[in-house]
Amino acid sequence: MASNLESSLSTKGSDTIWDFSCEACKNEAQFYCEGCSKCYCENCVILHNQLFNSHSLFGREQMEKWPIAKSTLDILEQCGEHSDEKIKLFCEDHSQLCCVICVVQHHRQVKCNQLFCGGYSNNYVF
Repeated sequence: MASNLESSLSTKGSDTIWDFSCEACKNEAQFYCEGCSKCYCENCVILHNQLFNSHSLFGREQMEKWPIAKSTLDILEQCGEHSDEKIKLFCEDHSQLCCVICVVQHHRQVKCNQLFCGGYSNNYVF
């Protein structure tokens, strides 16, 4: 099940990077537990099932029920213009997601700008 990238990394002696790692042993995860909100490999899921037999498990064939991988989330939260910054705000006037630097550089001339941050709305007047 290894991808070309994983195969090439392992043949060169590098660490393999998995999209989802087992919470217990850090090997490639094959199952996601909805009850624990954690991923497990084929070996660790056996012990998990002995302890938590009522939890719902989803295999790789049901990945649409898995959470977004942290690496994917990090990419989605990253500002396209300022790679070291995370998107924190939304400018309604420009319909743009913004990091703090974007707001200072490109949204200062907006007289009344509605920005949303973490579910809370704040009115900023520049």
